[in-house]
Amino acid sequence: MLLFLILINVNGQTKIKVACIGNSVTYGLGIPKRSVFSYPAKLQALLGEGYEVKNYGHSGATLLRKGHRPYYLTEEFDSALKYKPDIAVINLGLNDTDPRNWPDYGLAFEADYAWLIAQFRKINPNIEIYVALLSPIFSGHPRFKSGTHRWHQAINNKMVKVARANEVQLIDLFAPLVKRPDLFPDNIHPVKEGAALMAKTVYSYLLKDFGGLHMPELFGDGMVLQRGDSIPVFGKGNPDQVVTVDFQGKRRHATVDRHGKWMLYLTGVKTGGPFDMEINHSKQCITLKDVLVGDVWLCMGQSNMDFPLQASQSWGEEGRQLKNNNIRLFKFHAIKATDNSPWDSLTLEKVNGLAYFKGDWNVERKGFSAVAFHFGVSVQGQLNVPIGLVQLSLGGAPIEAFVDKKALWEDPLLVNLLENWANSDYIMPWVRERATVNMSNKFSNRKRHPYQPSYIYDAALSNIIPFGVKGMLWYQGESNTHNPDLYKRLFFLMVRDYRQKWHNPSLPIVYVQLPGMARPSWPNFRKMQQEIAQELSFSEMVVTVDLGDSLDVHPANKKKVGERLALKALSQTYGMEVLADAPKMSSVECGQEAIFVSFDHGEGLCTLNGEKVMGFELVNGKGQSVSVLGNITGDQVKLTIPRDFHVKEIRYAYEPFTRANLSNTSGMPMGTSSIQVPSKRNEQLK
Repeated sequence: MLLFLILINVNGQTKIKVACIGNSVTYGLGIPKRSVFSYPAKLQALLGEGYEVKNYGHSGATLLRKGHRPYYLTEEFDSALKYKPDIAVINLGLNDTDPRNWPDYGLAFEADYAWLIAQFRKINPNIEIYVALLSPIFSGHPRFKSGTHRWHQAINNKMVKVARANEVQLIDLFAPLVKRPDLFPDNIHPVKEGAALMAKTVYSYLLKDFGGLHMPELFGDGMVLQRGDSIPVFGKGNPDQVVTVDFQGKRRHATVDRHGKWMLYLTGVKTGGPFDMEINHSKQCITLKDVLVGDVWLCMGQSNMDFPLQASQSWGEEGRQLKNNNIRLFKFHAIKATDNSPWDSLTLEKVNGLAYFKGDWNVERKGFSAVAFHFGVSVQGQLNVPIGLVQLSLGGAPIEAFVDKKALWEDPLLVNLLENWANSDYIMPWVRERATVNMSNKFSNRKRHPYQPSYIYDAALSNIIPFGVKGMLWYQGESNTHNPDLYKRLFFLMVRDYRQKWHNPSLPIVYVQLPGMARPSWPNFRKMQQEIAQELSFSEMVVTVDLGDSLDVHPANKKKVGERLALKALSQTYGMEVLADAPKMSSVECGQEAIFVSFDHGEGLCTLNGEKVMGFELVNGKGQSVSVLGNITGDQVKLTIPRDFHVKEIRYAYEPFTRANLSNTSGMPMGTSSIQVPSKRNEQLK
C-alpha cells in the first residue's frame, strides 16, 4: 500500500506545471463556462495529461506596481508563487494602457516587469518564463483614439526589450489575433474562439511546434519568381530547425525563428527556366517544379479587374491562340460571389475564419482577368522574359478592403472606417447594402464580409508579403465614387503602406482611370484620379473615357485597357523609349474671340475618331458652362468663345459619359482634367 501511494505521488509530480499569469483576458472575462473555454483551459486540453495548467488571471490587473490595480498585490499572484510552476506564461500590460497608469508610471514598466520575473525565479531557479506581446485593442474601444493605441504600441515595443534583457522567451499574441476583430465583440476581450486561438498560439511556442514546414500559396508548381539581386523565399516551420533551399545548383540556409518564421534570399539567379526548387526542413521536403524566373505583377481591383477573358471582346480571337508558356497565371478564387443573395451559414463561417480566398497557379486563361492577361501578353512580347500575373480582385470591393487596419489606425480620419462599417457613411451605400444582403443569414452579430475594411488585406495580401513583385496593376474605384477626397487619402495611404511592407519606396503602381458612364459622380472622381498621377511618385494612370458604356459598368473592350497599362509600364517601369503619355493641358493663350490651349506631350495632336475635338467645356465666374468643339492647330487646340461669355476655367471630359476624343501619336486619350484661365484675360473681357 505504501509503495502504491509513493508511486501515485511520483507520477503526480512528473506533470509539468504551467501557470498562466495575466488580467481579464487570461481570466476569461465574458466567456461562458470559462473553466472549459478560457485560454488556460484550452491550453490544458492541447497539452494533455503530461501538463497541469492553472489560471492565475485577475481582471483589471496592471503590470505596473504603481498602477491602479497592481498584479503583485492580488491573491492570484501569491497563489501562483506558491504553486512553484515549471513554466510561467505572463500576459500583462493591457490595463497599463489606462490613462491612470501609463502617463504617470510608464517609465517603470521594464523595471517592474524585471521584478515580476525575478519573483518567479526565486521560487524556482529553473523555471521557464514566457512573456506575451499584448493581444489587440481594436479601434472601437472607447480609449483607443485618446492614447490607448499609442501606449499599446509602446508596451509591445518594451516587451521585446524585456524578453531580451531578462533572458526569457517571447510569445506573439498580437499577430494572430489582430486579423480577427470578429473575435473581440467589446474590442478588448476575446470570445471563446479567440481564447482557443490564444491557446493554440501559446501551445506552439511551448512545444516549438508551428505545424512543420509550410509556405504561402504563391510558392507552387508553375510559379514565377521575381528576378533580381535578392529574391525572398519564406515560410513557416518549427523553431530552431534549419531550412535549406536548393535552386539552380546553389544551396541556401535559414534557421526558423522563435515565432515559427523563416526567410532567405536567393542571389545570382538566372532569368528563364523552367527550374526545380527543393525546400527541406527536418524530415520534411517540398519540391516545386516548373519554376520560372522573370517579372511578377500583382493585379488588384474590383469587378473590372475581375472581368474574365472569356467575356471580353477579344476572346473570340484570343481563344484560338496557343498558350504562351512564358505567361503564368495565379488567381485568388473567391469561395462565393458577392451577388445579391444571402449566404449560407457555411460560407459565413468560412468568411469569418478568413477562408474566403483560395489561390493557385496554372489557372485557365479564359477565367482570368482580361485586363491583366492582355497586359501580360503585351509586356512579355516586348521583354521576352517570363511574366507572372497574380490576380486578387473581387466584384464590388471598395479600396478600404485592401488596406491594412494597422495603417488605418494611424490616420485620425480613416480610423473611423472600421467602426460599425456596415452602417457608416464612410462606406458607399451600395457596398453596405450588398454586404447586408450577403450577411442576412449571419449566425452571430460579429459581422464579417469581404467588403469590410481590411478584410481582403487580412485574408489574402498579408499572407503573400513580401513575395517579390515588379509592380502593381490597379483597376478599382467604382465602389468609392461617393467621396473622391476620401478615396485619394486612402489610395495614398495604401500605396505608402505597401511600399513600406515590400521595402521598396519606388514600387510602381499603374492604375486605370474610370471610363465614361452615365453616373453623375464619376467626372469628379476621374479628376481626382488624374491628381493622384501628378502627386504620387512612381504612379502612372491610363485613361479609358473612350472605352466606356453609358449604362454598363463593365465595358467589354478590355484588350485596349491592358495594352495601355502595358504601354505605361514599358515606358516608366522598364524605361523603354515608347510613347505612352497622353496630352495634358499646360497653358492657355487668350484672344478676344478664341482661346488656344497648349499641352505637354502635344506632339501629333489628333482625335481618336478623326473628327473635330470634342469634350471641352468653358466655365464662367458664375459656374455656368458651355460645351464647345475644338480645332487642332499644330500643337494647340483652338476653342471659340461664345459672345459675352467670360471664361474662367476650361474643363475636359467632365460629362459622366463623355465623347471626349483628344489624343496624340501615342494613341493614349486625354483624361478628365481642367485648367484655370489667367485672370488677366477675365479682366480684359470685363
